[in-house]
Amino acid sequence: MESQPPAIPKKGVNSESKEIGRASGILALSTLLSRVLGLLRNQILSHFFGAGLAADAFIAAFTIPNALRRLFGEGGLTPAFVSIFTRSLYDPKSNWRNFVSSSFLWLTLCLVVLSLLGMIFAPLLVWVYVPEFSQTPGKFEMTVQLTRFLFPFVLLICWAAFFMGILNSFKKFALPALGPAIMNFTIVCLAPLALWSGWIPEAQGIFVFSLCILIGVSIQLIVQLPTLRRLGALPKLSGPWLDPRVIELGQLLLPAVFSMGIYQLNIIVNRVFASRIPGAVSHLYYSDLIIELPVSLIATSMSVAAMPSFTRLLVEKKHHELGQTFKFSSCLNAGLAIPSMIGILVLSFPIISSIFFTGEFSLGDSQVSAEALCYYALGIPFYCLLRSLLPLFFADKDTKTPAIIGFVALGVNFFGAWQLSRIMGSPGIALSTALSSFTQFSLLCVIAIYRYKFFPWLEVLKLIGKIGLAGSFMGLLLYGGSNLIPEYIWINKGISILKLLSLGGLIGLGVLTYGAGIHYLKIPAIEPLLRKIKTQITPENSSTKPKS
Repeated sequence: MESQPPAIPKKGVNSESKEIGRASGILALSTLLSRVLGLLRNQILSHFFGAGLAADAFIAAFTIPNALRRLFGEGGLTPAFVSIFTRSLYDPKSNWRNFVSSSFLWLTLCLVVLSLLGMIFAPLLVWVYVPEFSQTPGKFEMTVQLTRFLFPFVLLICWAAFFMGILNSFKKFALPALGPAIMNFTIVCLAPLALWSGWIPEAQGIFVFSLCILIGVSIQLIVQLPTLRRLGALPKLSGPWLDPRVIELGQLLLPAVFSMGIYQLNIIVNRVFASRIPGAVSHLYYSDLIIELPVSLIATSMSVAAMPSFTRLLVEKKHHELGQTFKFSSCLNAGLAIPSMIGILVLSFPIISSIFFTGEFSLGDSQVSAEALCYYALGIPFYCLLRSLLPLFFADKDTKTPAIIGFVALGVNFFGAWQLSRIMGSPGIALSTALSSFTQFSLLCVIAIYRYKFFPWLEVLKLIGKIGLAGSFMGLLLYGGSNLIPEYIWINKGISILKLLSLGGLIGLGVLTYGAGIHYLKIPAIEPLLRKIKTQITPENSSTKPKS
């Protein structure tokens, strides 16, 4: 028996908001687990390889396939595919299985060609990407070898992203969201065993670490297959190659790749300028890892969750519901992004010290990484709010406008990294990324206000103002609390219980202070989350109430 697509839901504004909130919660929790395991993975990298030759070579080599993953995988492929596939599911005359099979076949062909070209032209890629590596004996050669070794990662991770798009369209969010956590868990288990065993030569250790990544992503891909089979959504290799929706997908995909992947393109640009500064590639990499935690928890989760809802409401021409759903999405994004930015600005050095200041990673490395982290943090709200704007354009089948704006933002980052890296070093490169996100958000926001006049823009602005007020109050108390902790705790090398308890206490202070501010100001979209948490903490209060 063939599985049927989900029936078209008859939902109001509150139902759509709850749907986005529920999906975002699942995605955020899964992403949090993945990022925690990812930090453990990179602690292993920093412990064994520090900010030296092997670490720089690995980071540069992995950035290329990893950036392609974010560009062609969840960055562009998933939202473009979900937009078309969701429409196909709700069209009774559409054969969506043919679309799945045809899309998979063309995707596989393109990825195989891309991977082969990447492996063949790896020396040219590395020379363009990190030209200064050629001045250090052995560094350029190792980066080329690692690039070739890691390029199959692109094929495997894009397959996983494609399957994730199918499952998300069927409102199956949990399993694909857990995929990165499964990958990182595999690496965290395998890599220390191999590197501590002593039977691997030191020069080959970084290749073993890379092999663990390939094993991990393979497992991430495989765990999605049983659910796809139950849904009848496994692509068939003997399926049709020609489907008109694949052409439409290609037309949406290329601009979507560019606009959704500006942050990743900025990282590639940043690496070019960072390669001229000793250790800067590693410093920016470790600080960016911290930024990815709130960005993934907030922006990526919200974008994935909002895309099907925006598409459904646009198809059904429910403009009022769309405006209210957008308001909910934007306020929830801002309500999490703004305090994240303020918290990182205040606690940048304690965070870096507590996580990476160990092994070969020195105090100087920690200080420079912390400064870069501060400048990266300035762009968090703009990047997160972009993930409420971009799905709106994509759901409306407009990927060209975001692509044009993205090109402008990329130019801002290029010019900023070029000039600021000379003045400020690696922190200046991080600042240019924040300026790029601000530019992209501002221009898209102006266009969206003009295009969607029926949206409650003033209400959104007022709510974001309240969120900023609550976040500022949190920042002041957090700054005062951080000054009460002796400095020697953070400048002592190693990961200690005292560091973790101190950092945890400060984060707890920030959460409680911000929660109190949100409760006092009564901010929709955020306050219900606090009430839900309170109910979970004190379930006896709710159980004693009589049922109506």
